[in-house]
Amino acid sequence: MLYGIISDIHGNLEALDVVLNKLSRVDKLVCLGDIVGYGPNPNECVEKIRELKMPCVLGNHEAVGIGKTDSTWFNSNARAAIQWTQRVIFQDNLDYLRDLPLRLEEDGFEMVHGSLRNPIEEYITSIADALPTFKKMVKPICFVGHSHIPLYIALKKDGNYVGGDLSDGEEILTDEYEKVIINVGAVGQPRDKDPRASFGIYDSKTRLFSLHRVVYNIDQVQQKMKAVGLPQRLIDRLATGK
Repeated sequence: MLYGIISDIHGNLEALDVVLNKLSRVDKLVCLGDIVGYGPNPNECVEKIRELKMPCVLGNHEAVGIGKTDSTWFNSNARAAIQWTQRVIFQDNLDYLRDLPLRLEEDGFEMVHGSLRNPIEEYITSIADALPTFKKMVKPICFVGHSHIPLYIALKKDGNYVGGDLSDGEEILTDEYEKVIINVGAVGQPRDKDPRASFGIYDSKTRLFSLHRVVYNIDQVQQKMKAVGLPQRLIDRLATGK
């Protein structure tokens, strides 16, 4: 089965639409959380995930938005954006977010927003960060989001660890490793100095993963954000990818 794997949409409808168009030929789509937060179209993005019946896990922005956790650990811009989202999101979309699980399993992989140890808050950006998740993995592959930076960290068959950032078009043959954690990057707010939307494709038959980037209309999203009064820092960072 060919999977399209997306994460961290963050209310960015323009980016989501372009990514979904690129993934039109996959067999199944999955989402690693943070559909909302930061961006100007939370309802439209949630509704698109719902319409596509896409398996999705709970992200930290959903967790704050539904009141599962508080926003005290958010910076002021993230807090302002999620408070705006709470004011505008429709009740049926809120109910959908409340029902999202922390973790899901698919064919040969599991998926979580942050980490298996702490699905909502913990980032995996290094081998040290990855160790607790490796211990909890029940599948050979774990897809994560949260950091907005595409990367992989793998446990080799000889017991050593390897990892690094992932660039556009880069492939990982997951069968070469005992276990591998892959971050597919962010659809709606990349932070690796590349403003293009990021997503992954995984073939469960060949066990091949590939990372992809695509250009979208950033200016249009920025104009929407400005119109609804979202913080200028959030508007500006879309163009720089950081």
